[in-house]
Amino acid sequence: MKYVILFFLLVLASGHAVSQRSIPILCYHNIGNGTYKNDPLHISREQLNNQLKGLADSGYHTILPDQLVNCLTGNKPLPVRSFMITFDDSHVEHFSIADSLLRYYGFRGVFFIMTVTIGKPGYMNAAQLKALAGRGHIIAAHTWDHPHLYTTGTMDWEQQLVHPKKVLEKITGNPVWYFAYPFGEWNDTIINHLKESGYRAAFQLNAHQGDVLYTIRRMIVDGRFSAIKLQEKMRRFNGEE
Repeated sequence: MKYVILFFLLVLASGHAVSQRSIPILCYHNIGNGTYKNDPLHISREQLNNQLKGLADSGYHTILPDQLVNCLTGNKPLPVRSFMITFDDSHVEHFSIADSLLRYYGFRGVFFIMTVTIGKPGYMNAAQLKALAGRGHIIAAHTWDHPHLYTTGTMDWEQQLVHPKKVLEKITGNPVWYFAYPFGEWNDTIINHLKESGYRAAFQLNAHQGDVLYTIRRMIVDGRFSAIKLQEKMRRFNGEE
């Protein structure tokens, strides 16, 4: 609760909000307990806690995709020090570790799910996905089985885009409007299929941009980043430095 109060005090003190397109959007993958190798795709529970505590102590506040889309399409301002936090690939630690840390600091996240993994060892099951949605997090799609969409000449779009959306909607009881490209790879053909499949926006991992709603940039968080280093990277990401 103290972190929520801190955020609102900072907003009142600042007297303004932000509306930049490049809100920092963090992307995490593997989270581990105990001794764990921190690198660009892995982070220990302790290090994740350190990063989140640093953000909370500095007055950062999570937003969700609906708020970002409203900002991009309707120029609706976002609170100062807004950021988004996302988790890719459906790992069970996103439920057993990340969820509790997020809730402790008053944050909410976006979980991009490969539906082929649901219920398999090491991955979240349907009950866990439903629980995350019930706690205010966003469950979003990450294809059926994480193919290279960018380089593949032919693709079963029903299997990779439409079916995952339906599966996740059935599990959570909520609409699934958001998508993350496997490996961050995208092209205009994929974007057209996303629009036809009913997705409102999509998230990538590189600096090249196209359609503003379907090439939203994210930054992979290196597990070796200190809390201070992460915030430096976030400020650079949205052009403050």
